[in-house]
Amino acid sequence: MLNNNLSDEQLALLASQGNDEAMALLVARVTPLAKAKAAGYGNLRIAQDDLIQEGMLGFLDAVRSFDADKGVPFKAYAATCINNRILSAIRESLNSKNIVLSNAVSLDDEDNGNKITGVSDPADIFSVNESVEFIRNLIEEELSDFEKDVIKRWLSKKSYSEIADELSCSGKAVDNAMQRIRKKLRSKV
Repeated sequence: MLNNNLSDEQLALLASQGNDEAMALLVARVTPLAKAKAAGYGNLRIAQDDLIQEGMLGFLDAVRSFDADKGVPFKAYAATCINNRILSAIRESLNSKNIVLSNAVSLDDEDNGNKITGVSDPADIFSVNESVEFIRNLIEEELSDFEKDVIKRWLSKKSYSEIADELSCSGKAVDNAMQRIRKKLRSKV
């Protein structure tokens, strides 16, 4: 029986070596963190339970790749891995479910008609067109010009620093814009 007083770092090391008891203790400690991270992205079209599962997959990645020698606390490292995995799932959902705005429908094109590829069922085409139109309207009506520039670049998988370089602004300005965008989109979805 493991001592419950072991640090997160010690438990992560034991769990990465296959100790099931250490993994169970670590899961108990980190699950509330994954739930909290997932709750931060509420009102999206992804079920909360799915976001929590993605967060827990990020946690497992953290257990496998954690290096105590780098001096970063395990919980901080796990929080980053969890958040990144959730964001990745959200991006993927937007990319596949809505046939990527940046690939399927140009936000600048007025005549996008039936240019959606990869969908053959008329009901699916209608649903995708409706979703794309809904998101396009949200972007056009709710976001400032700067926020539109940021979201277009983010959807094409550019990092905050790449976006900042392209827009000649600071990474903090990009981060602030993304926070405003999330808040605006959450309030409408």
